[in-house]
Amino acid sequence: MCGILGAVGAAADRLDDAGLVSALDLIRHRGPDAGAVWRDRAVALGHRRLAIIDLDARAEQPMTRGDLTIVFNGEIYNYRALKQDLEALGHGFTTTSDTEVLLAAWRQWGRDCLTRLEGMFAFALWDAAARALTLARDRFGEKPLFWLRRDDGLMFCSEVPPLVRLAEGRVTEDAEAIGLYFLFSYIPAPAGAFTDLRQLEPGHWLEWRADRADIEGGRYYDPRDAVQSALADAPTDYGQAVAGLRDRLTEAVRLRLETADVPVATLLSGGIDSSVVTTLAARISDKPLTAYSLGFPKDPEFDESDHARAVAAGLPHVRHRVVPADEESILDFADTVFDRLGEPFADSSLLPTSFLCAHIEEKVALGGDAADELFAGYGTYPAIVRGATLPAPARALLTALPRHGNPHAIAHPRLRAAALFHKHLRRDAVDSYLSWRSYADPGVLAGLGLDTGGLPAARRRLGEAGSGALRDVQLVDLIFNLPNDMLRKVDYAAMYHSIEVRLPFLDSALAAWALALPDDFRMHGGVRKRILRDAFAEDLPRDILTRRKMGFLLPVRRWFRQGRLRDELEGLLARQTGLDGSVARAALDRHAAGAEDNSVLLWALYAYLRWQGSLGRWAGHAAAEAEAEATPVRRAGEGVA
Repeated sequence: MCGILGAVGAAADRLDDAGLVSALDLIRHRGPDAGAVWRDRAVALGHRRLAIIDLDARAEQPMTRGDLTIVFNGEIYNYRALKQDLEALGHGFTTTSDTEVLLAAWRQWGRDCLTRLEGMFAFALWDAAARALTLARDRFGEKPLFWLRRDDGLMFCSEVPPLVRLAEGRVTEDAEAIGLYFLFSYIPAPAGAFTDLRQLEPGHWLEWRADRADIEGGRYYDPRDAVQSALADAPTDYGQAVAGLRDRLTEAVRLRLETADVPVATLLSGGIDSSVVTTLAARISDKPLTAYSLGFPKDPEFDESDHARAVAAGLPHVRHRVVPADEESILDFADTVFDRLGEPFADSSLLPTSFLCAHIEEKVALGGDAADELFAGYGTYPAIVRGATLPAPARALLTALPRHGNPHAIAHPRLRAAALFHKHLRRDAVDSYLSWRSYADPGVLAGLGLDTGGLPAARRRLGEAGSGALRDVQLVDLIFNLPNDMLRKVDYAAMYHSIEVRLPFLDSALAAWALALPDDFRMHGGVRKRILRDAFAEDLPRDILTRRKMGFLLPVRRWFRQGRLRDELEGLLARQTGLDGSVARAALDRHAAGAEDNSVLLWALYAYLRWQGSLGRWAGHAAAEAEAEATPVRRAGEGVA
């Protein structure tokens, strides 16, 4: 797990060594163990290392073998099996790293090697013979990769701040992308916060060549195709499927637990997903395992630590550590996150997740993310499916009725659910999905002075949800919301503290198999994640299996009504000039009065204004002298090959 950056074309030649080292220093948190820059004519590659596989200095990057040089962020979990295949084909190795295996795989199979990789990754590979740079990103988007197009070349990085530094601050906000951020709480790929800034999408590759004006790209993996291929062999017997899930998830946990030369911990929230992962990891590991949980002792409504304790108590080899938090400690800690947050991102669970990661002593932790997308855990799914099955006249009648202004204020859970269902019901399943995944009214955003013109293009990308069938809605979520929100949150929260979080539920074979199951295996009646609950019913305390889903939330609804967070937002709004402050303050006042729940919009404003305040600092960042001296800049032909 690491951080990567680089540039090609004349853009690379105009960058001096000090600028490259300073840009690389902005992602030191992604890899504090080692860092280096490699240069050749019209190319520069930088790498920060978090040493997890093959801790020897021989495995450091940038790594060159012959004409190929790579900077690689992530892990290839099946690298040992690939290494055996490559050795049988005549390849030799001087390290035990997955990086060297990836280089050999590229030499053997070229871009086709991407379909053989089981892992999470973003990498850049320079082919000196072809004068070509290839960027690639893993199947589901666990690892981020941004690239910035310039007239004289291309620059790329794991995060945005180094690109601001390499561009010397000459960047302009993309108005449509910022509008999408306020709608979704994130900027969906391929858009970026600046004009000419793009995100490489999951399962995609991109190629820049010195002898070609255009950049080429393509897709090597599509979850929809993978699920379609898995349908023929999907079990139709429920008992067989339950046993199959246990076997497949156990092996996914084993692979991610054993592919490390350092200790591995787990994140244990107290929900079913992380509880299953922790239970399996504890049974597989032959060493004591530490499980980390976050507690909110002053906010019992959001505190799941007692449920986490119940799970850990049944696992004798697990050391359980609960990290306490409250409003003051989280907001004091927020500066650590916002100082590094390179793009507008308004999932407030980033803060508690990152706060927890800051207390993890190990370099690697297993998490339970993506189980909801695979096994239909979100309450949005039955709502969208149910809405799509309504006769068109009934849907038209219901959508014409006035909607409740603040469903979250309704105390009765069934009435609250009904009001939310009605609020997000639309005549079309795609529009219903977008409503559930949008957190601001376009009219309010227009009043703030924001551009929501990117929404039609985003809607076109979601056309596959049009059927309203459960599998189709889940696939759209897997492609759209999971990488842009959940996986981005996990990467940032962990990597800001040099922690790698691995997600067994995103084993690619498991994911395709789970989504190919009959829909009622995943969601049956009112039971979501049915098969996951049944597969591990004997392993977990009963209340873990039956309690309502909470998510890793912050009590921001209450915090914006009064107190420090509201005061901080009012101060930010008073100092900014780009948005209509009167509209923003009116939204804040309506929220405080309980007339509307504007907590997500207000948090988006808070995160956006904090992000804007960091741009100048990144543009002028200079690495400290000692850190600059510790980061070598090598030329082609130097170093160990």
